Parts: sequence; structure tokens; C-alpha cells
Amino acid sequence: MIKIASQNESASALMNAIKSGDEKQIKEAMDSFQDAIAQKVLNQYEEIKEMDDKNILSQRGFRQLTSKEQKFYEKWIETAKSSNPKQEFTDLIEVEGMPETIIEDVYRDLTNEHPLLSKIKFQNVKYLTKWLLNDHSAYNYAWGEITAEIAQEITSGFKMVKVNETKLSAFVLIALDMLELGPVFLDAYVRTLLKEAAAIGLEHGIVSGKGVKGEITGLNRDVTLSKFNGETGYPEKEAVKVTDFTPASYGPLVAKVVKTEKGNYRKYKDLTLLCNPIDYLSKIMPATTVQNLNGTYTNNLFPIPTDVVETDALDEGKAILFVPSDYFAGLGTSKEGNISYSDEFKFLEDVRTYKIKLFAAGMPYDNTVAVVLDISELQPLYITVLNKTDGNATP
Repeated sequence: MIKIASQNESASALMNAIKSGDEKQIKEAMDSFQDAIAQKVLNQYEEIKEMDDKNILSQRGFRQLTSKEQKFYEKWIETAKSSNPKQEFTDLIEVEGMPETIIEDVYRDLTNEHPLLSKIKFQNVKYLTKWLLNDHSAYNYAWGEITAEIAQEITSGFKMVKVNETKLSAFVLIALDMLELGPVFLDAYVRTLLKEAAAIGLEHGIVSGKGVKGEITGLNRDVTLSKFNGETGYPEKEAVKVTDFTPASYGPLVAKVVKTEKGNYRKYKDLTLLCNPIDYLSKIMPATTVQNLNGTYTNNLFPIPTDVVETDALDEGKAILFVPSDYFAGLGTSKEGNISYSDEFKFLEDVRTYKIKLFAAGMPYDNTVAVVLDISELQPLYITVLNKTDGNATP
């Protein structure tokens, strides 16, 4: 897949638009985002259009299509050029369907190229509409006779997640001139756009999704069931003020995510701290970096091993400490088809609009998976030296 920086200007603008909730701003940002990807593909096409070498195409990030994918894109190009593209494309999808390998490749690139998504327990649930989660109940096994009471406890240790309640939709705008580039370049455009748009939508949802009206549930939400509102979803968690990451301060923070709501203990070897890129440079990095006596710097100095992941989805001044393995995220597709010709937007005659739809589900296993931090006053890290004089120690 062709490379486009996930944190480039257009992607950041789209994330900011999504966070604002302003539909007009989202529409404008999405147009700019798609234009950037289309231009990237066109530029690469101009560079290598005379080359008919599959190895060179592969080196530039263009995928060698399977025979089924090649046939699908050739028919897509043919229908897009027709006088009645909507009907012919509908016939194509109903008869051929979008090859599953295209979506599978998107799943793989999502987790490989986006740090936050690579941390999450990401599942390709395909056509499933429900997914069963084990929420680490202490009663997931029993010795001896299984009484009705124990059986009930075992059953209550699982949660059913409805995958088809939320969805990600990406509108793929294809100028008729782009159809002339052929299947390989059309594939690169479609998959890159779908991957990047899905990544931005998923990151926003994983960080701050409300869990209602088509959104997955974010790490910054208080997922106590009694606090759920059918209109506004789950409320945001109250942030814990943090001024340093010394052992005396950091240990209690980690302790907040170690014990589950049911009183059991979870593993935390994959502890992760999410932060905004600006906060990493101005607050997190100074708070976890010191200069050694030899003049070099040692960084990522957390009392407990922690990976730092930057994301545009978080506002400045806030961070989230969480256990990634205990956040479930799944993507699937509809049995009825995941791509359709769309009339929801009216564009110039030389542009065709297609909608690609993915079902999604995402939620923390319980309310202790993550703790939201207020790092607005986080202080730099210094080596503290104690000076002992007459039995007294002063820093």
C-alpha cells in the first residue's frame, strides 16, 4: 500500500474536524483529505507509468492484485464509465462482491502502521454480528461439582458485544480521469483512503467515543452502566491531576488499572500512556528524560515500564494510562455488501461517489481499564541528590 503519513496536515485537520462535531467542517476536511491521497497516487503514477515491472510497483508500495481483485477493479472501472453507473455497480456488487482480501489487507495495514491500533486487541470479526468477551471473572473455572450458583458465576464472566451497532463509512470519490490509471492504481487509492479514514475514525472512537449514536466507547468514558444515557452515551471520566512520574506518584496511578471492577487482578505488562504529540514534546518527554553524568540523555524513565503512544485524538493537557489488552476493538462487514454507489452527495458529472461501510465495535472490558490524567502541570524530571548533614537529609 502506498505510504501517506498518518499525522500529515490533512489527516490532522480531519481528526480535528471529527472532534469538533461540525458536519460542514468534517465534509470540507474529508474532501481535502481525499484530494491529498488522490494526488499522491497520481504523482506516483506519473513517476512510474512507463514501467511495467511488478517488482518496481511492489517496491513503491503498490500491491500485486489477485486474479479476483483484478477482475473486480476492471469491472468497477467499466461500470463507472457507463451511462447508468449506479445500477450497473449494484449488479456488480450483488454478483461479484468486493473481494474479502481487499478488506483483510486494510485490517493488516491498520494495525501495522498506526501505533494506537497496533496496541489494541484488534479483531477481524468478518460477518459476525455478535462477539463474546471473557471479562476476567475469577469464576471462569471450577473444581468438583458445578452447582447452579457457580454455573451462573461462570456465565456472568462473559459479555456479548453487538458488532453491527456502530459503523464506519468512507465516501470514495473517484474522478473519471483516475479510472484511466487502471486497476493497480485504483486499488492503491481505494485501500489507502479506506485505511486512513478508518484509522482516524477508530482512533477518535477508541479515545473518546461516547458509545451511542453509532460511536464505539472510548477509553476516556466512565462505562458504569448506571451512568449511561441513551442520548449522550457514557460521561467522560474525571481526570486525575499529575505533576510528576516519580515512583510515589506513578505507582498509585498504575494501581488504579491493576484491579478489575470485580476485584480481580489483571496483567499490566503492556501498560500504555496515550498523549497528544505536543504534550509528548513539551510535558511527557521532559518528565521522563534526564541527562547522565557523561552528558548523554536517558529517556522513557517510568518507574514501571510504559509505552508512550502519540495520537491526535487526545486534546492537549490530557493523557490516558491504560491496559491495551483489555480494550476490545472489532471490525466486520455486512453480508449484504460493504460497498455501494451513493447518491447522498451531489458532485460534478466527472466524479463518481461510492460508499464503503465497515461495522465496528469497541469498548473497555470494564471501568478500570483506563485512567484519565490531567498533565497540564506535569513537571520535568530531575535527579534528586540528598545531602546528609548532622543526620539530616536535605535535597
